[in-house]
Parts: sequence; structure tokens; C-alpha cells
Amino acid sequence: MHGSDKVPTDEPAPSASTGVRAFLENLTGPSKGGVNWLSDDEGSVFVTRDGELIVGGDQTQQDFAERVATLRWAGDSYAIEAAGKRHVWVNGHRIDAVKLMHGDMIEFEEHGPMSRFRLCQQSFPIKWPIDEILGDALSYARSSRRPLRGRLSTAVGEGLRRMVLQTTVFFRLSVIVALCAILAFGFVLYRNDKAIQARLEQDARTIEAVTVLLSQTREEALSENDLQVLRHQLETRMVLNAERLKTLEHRSDAASRIIAKSASSIAFLQGAFGLRHIESGELLHEVLGPDGQSIMTPFGQPRIEPFGDGPPAEFQFTGTGFLLENGQQLVTNRHVALPWTVGDRVSAFEASGLRPEILKLIAYLPEVPEPIDATLVSASETADVALLTIAPIRFEDRGLELAQSRPRIGDTVFLLGYPTGLKSLIAQAGQGFMEEMIKNDSAGFWTVADELSERRLVRPLASGGIVAQTNSGAILYDAETTVGGSGGPALNRDGQVIAINAAILPEFGGSNIGVPVSHLEDLLSKTADK
Repeated sequence: MHGSDKVPTDEPAPSASTGVRAFLENLTGPSKGGVNWLSDDEGSVFVTRDGELIVGGDQTQQDFAERVATLRWAGDSYAIEAAGKRHVWVNGHRIDAVKLMHGDMIEFEEHGPMSRFRLCQQSFPIKWPIDEILGDALSYARSSRRPLRGRLSTAVGEGLRRMVLQTTVFFRLSVIVALCAILAFGFVLYRNDKAIQARLEQDARTIEAVTVLLSQTREEALSENDLQVLRHQLETRMVLNAERLKTLEHRSDAASRIIAKSASSIAFLQGAFGLRHIESGELLHEVLGPDGQSIMTPFGQPRIEPFGDGPPAEFQFTGTGFLLENGQQLVTNRHVALPWTVGDRVSAFEASGLRPEILKLIAYLPEVPEPIDATLVSASETADVALLTIAPIRFEDRGLELAQSRPRIGDTVFLLGYPTGLKSLIAQAGQGFMEEMIKNDSAGFWTVADELSERRLVRPLASGGIVAQTNSGAILYDAETTVGGSGGPALNRDGQVIAINAAILPEFGGSNIGVPVSHLEDLLSKTADK
């Protein structure tokens, strides 16, 4: 018998002349990784006090090792016989004597190693195939009498060690390439997951922003139910409006003159803006179904996408503006000309990868039957005021003069505008107009305004009050108005513009805030310098 070789994968195997028939590959203990070559017809197996395995040897080894078994050649394999009452296990079963088969797992004594018996053709494989390594690990886990946790830990650890040290270079390189591929694939999945998550968050913000806008647009839209409600409220609203106008006009000849002279310069503004997808550069369009109708989302709104096959998604709005003395420039609020600047919509759109842009902006003037295209010239960065132009059209006989001095507390103020937008204009138009709209099914956002203008039914509402507070940043007055009246002029008793109506303060009994005309003058000056 030959002795132990601790590094079998690096040392050459015994030559054919030595007559090697088999070997024991030690899997555990101090001999782990070593090999005991078997070539003699008979030999003793010793286990040292430290658990090291020795095959062969002589009587002198009894001083530091115990003989635990004898190996005898039996023609085509070795037979193993336990020495005396020593404990030997083969494949997990304690034996007295048994003929070994290629691959058997042998455990010597309680403190000895576990070894794999292998027959060979006078050589030891320098590199092991992966199935042999895995088979050894599995056999150890199945045959060992150690606790399950210890067995699994040793089996996995020893299997990995042998994969690293005892497999071919090609296999190791293949494993490294596979691991790199797995890591790369995992990284790609991670990046894709983050991108999908970001896209979902962006889509959620888009849905939220668009849903809010669509709900606000729906408030401007005119349904048959809206018209029916207006029909029932018409008499009351018309009576109240008529009484308010009569009160203002009969208060003095000056009030009547101011309202009559200024009304022709008050424009009803109607517009729509769309959303452009920044990445693709495309406007959001409605998505149509097979029936040609818009596909609706679970929120009850039209589904919109950059490459939708329907019309561009419109977010409609209305407001008030007024002509300046030159008859070609219109003044309104910044939040009317750029309606997406209200609140945190800008940041919501940016986070959603969308950019708002005006699709259509139209002005309607009293006694002018045709709609007039308007274009944004400039908007203040510090005040709620914007400047529009209707060029090349010019109205020489219209336009309001700007006041040169700040109003005082207690001064009379007159507001003109189009509160509640189209609905107030329809209410003023009369019950017959509404019935005709219902009959002709022409209650669209754009068609209603065109029809009102063509019939010369576009007329502003007027209200009056007094100046309650004034400073360089704002003028507070109690003249009544509501949403839609934003952008209209606040006039003094001389018919001059002292402020641009901007907001309502419900907590102060419906009082209004106006932007002092000085901010408009600053904007006009900056625009002229460009």
C-alpha cells in the first residue's frame, strides 16, 4: 500500500509500474483533500488520535495510531473488514466486512475521516468532472452521521472548494463567464426595474395631473344637463343681473356712462392648451377604439397617448381680457393666458415629462360677430398680468385708459367681465337660445361661443363696490364677481383702469384682489424695449 498524498490534484499519480488498483479520497478531517493509494493485496488502515488516515504502515504506528480496518484485494475490488470492535461505516451502515464498490463512502471510527473509495486504471484524475464533485457532496450529505446542519454545511463547502480547485480551467472560465453574465443580466434587470418604476411613477403623476385638468375642463363643458339647469335658473339669474345693472346705472349718470363706454372693450377669452410629450416630441392625442370613439380610462376620462390616433387632447379654459387704448393689445391675468401656471401644475407636468403649450386662444368682443385670434406677447414673472395681441386687427374706437394715480380707500370701483364663462353668457342670451342649442345638439365648447358672437350676444356683466385696501402689490375691493371674471378691468369713476382683477377671497365675504395697474405699465415698458 502507498501512503497518503495531501495534494492529489497537483502531484502526479503513481505510475503504472506501481500497480495501483484503487484509492481512498479523503473528504473530511485532517486528511481532507488527500489521497491514499491502494496497490497491495492486503493492508491495514490506521486512524491517528488527530483523525488522520494512514493506509499501510507497520507495528511502529500503533504508538500513535489505531488500526481500525483491513483492506484485502478480492479479484476486482477491495474488501474491507473492521478490526476487532472498531467502528466502520460504509454508505451510512456499520459493517463487519463488505466488498467495496466504486464510489462507496467509508467512515472510519467516530473521530476518523470520511473517504470515497474509487477504483482506477493506474492513474488518479488530476481534474474532476462536475458531476463527480456534486455526486461526492450528495453522497456525503446522505451517508454522514453528523447532524443535518453540519452535514449540509460540509457538503456545500467541500463541493465549492473542489469546484474551485479540482475542475478544469475551461470549466472555471465557463463559471466565471456565466457568473458575469448573471451579474450583467441582474444589473440590466435592476436598471429596467428602476426605469419601469420611474415610468410608472411618471405615468401616475401624468394621470393625476391630466385627471385634474380634465375635471376642470369638464366644468367648462356644456352638457344637456347643464343647459336644463340653466333653463330652470334663467329667470332668477336674469332678474338679479338686470337689477344689479340698473342699480349701477341709476346710481349716477357717470356710472351709466362708464359701463356703456367701457363694455365694448371687454373681451371674452376662450382657449385650449395641450400637452407635448418631451421625449417623443409628440402632442398627447386621444386613443380611439374600433368604433371610432375615444377609449375611456377607469377614471372616466379619455385615454391619451403621444401617438394616439384621435384628436389632440384639449384642456379648455375661459377668462376675461380688455383692450388698451391702441386697440390692438389685450390685457388679462397671467393665470388666464398660461392656465397651467396655477398651483403646482408646472412641477407636476415636468415630473411627468410633459410640456404644456397653447393650441388655440380666441377673443370675442361685444358687437363683433367674428372670433378674433389672440397671441401671447409677454407675461409678468412677478405679478398676475399678461399681455396679448390681436394683430393685425386693430379697433381704433375702442380701448381703455390706464389710471395715473393709485386709488384711495373708499373710492368707487366698477368691475366688468364674464364670470362663470359661457354659462353666464348663455343665461343672458335667453331661454329661447338654450332651447335651440338643445334641439340642434350644438352645445360644444367652441360652437356655443361662435354662435353667441355671431348673434352679438357677447356682453360683459358689471358690478360695483368700494376700495377696501390698497398698496403697491394689490388692491382689495368688494365688487362682486366669480371664476371667469379674472383678467377683467377694475375701473374708477373716470373709467380708467386702476387694477386687473385677479382673485376672489371667499373668507372676506367674496372680496376681490386686483393687480395694480403699475405692474401692467412695467410689463408694457419691458415689452416695448424688446
